[in-house]
Amino acid sequence: MREIISCFLLCIITSASLAHTIYAQNDIPLLDNRVRIDPYTEQVTFILNHASGSQLVVLVRPDGSKLYAERHPDTVGWVSSKTADIITIDKPMAGPWQAVAQLDGDNRIKLISNVELKTDRLPLKLYSQEYITTNASLYYDNQLMTEQAYLDNAKLSVRLIKGADKQLTLYQDDGKGYDALPFDGKLTAHVYIDLPPGRYLLNIRTKNDIFIRNINKDVVVFPTPISYQLHTIEDGSKEMVFEFKIDSDEIMPDSVTIDGVIKDSNNKVIEQLIAHSAGNLSIENKFTTNKTLAYGVFSLSGKAFATTLSGREIELQLPKQQFELLPLFIMHEVIASEPKIETIALPIWKKIWFIGTVSAICFFILLAIILLVRRKRKRNGDLLLSELKLDELSPTPIDIKEGNK
Repeated sequence: MREIISCFLLCIITSASLAHTIYAQNDIPLLDNRVRIDPYTEQVTFILNHASGSQLVVLVRPDGSKLYAERHPDTVGWVSSKTADIITIDKPMAGPWQAVAQLDGDNRIKLISNVELKTDRLPLKLYSQEYITTNASLYYDNQLMTEQAYLDNAKLSVRLIKGADKQLTLYQDDGKGYDALPFDGKLTAHVYIDLPPGRYLLNIRTKNDIFIRNINKDVVVFPTPISYQLHTIEDGSKEMVFEFKIDSDEIMPDSVTIDGVIKDSNNKVIEQLIAHSAGNLSIENKFTTNKTLAYGVFSLSGKAFATTLSGREIELQLPKQQFELLPLFIMHEVIASEPKIETIALPIWKKIWFIGTVSAICFFILLAIILLVRRKRKRNGDLLLSELKLDELSPTPIDIKEGNK
């Protein structure tokens, strides 16, 4: 029977169109060619992929003894091909196992055990910047495990895998945060999907010194269905407009509620921003809310709550945005006798008129000064000529030549 099962799995793995189906929901990845088998395991199947071309694969048991495709006990079923080895073992020895081979691709361990990891149903379709809350529990012989010491050591984690392995959060059973009751066997995780759109493998795992259990699920992360922009009504205004846009192909347009906070440059909360799409939608599936603030630098952050077209309630993180409110262009009039500065805001046409008038006055003052200087110089010249005596214009004796006497 073990040989039939192994042969059946091998046929699936060698089929390109069905290769993904062998990686069932509870398969465990083989990391660094090693895996720990716990004493609760009744049967294990190693699915080992290797580069094209047959090669010798050796399994090393926890006691150091080895298993080969050509030499193994009756409790082992082994089927080989050029690209994979499928090994099924009944009642495997508990402890660390190792595969000695040059493995290539996704290698998995399939377990049949009395210990199971179960989770709530998870959506296939998620959104970037979304929060999801999920629960997981461990069962032994279909009985919920609630022992505190055991759950503390379980270390349940949530990962999304696409090329790199990114841990998102840990499950908690402490009755705090999103967890309802402490040590009731129902562990809760609040997951933030801070990832770009794409297809991912969602991996939920519990790992301790005795065993590893996995849940694997394909998920698709879509772009966030709510976005927003900030702008003022006019230049110099203290009123900021917050405009939210809804993707009506993803969520019900009238189901959106915004719960945000406005902070100043010192990260101090100065205003709460609450807005609802119901009754405020434009034909473009937009809605706005206004806030009057002081001049300065601010930021908006918060969450959006909505219902998808399929009826799923979602919670989204609003990306933080900074904005600044500035007064109009100002001119300062300084009075010498008083240190007070009076601010005058002028329209652009008045500014041009004011500059032109000042320039004209300066021109006429300069022209008057030039004319006054010229007139004074001419007057001084006439006065000098009138004071000269006639004898002063007569030639001196030395200038009279002989013969001209």
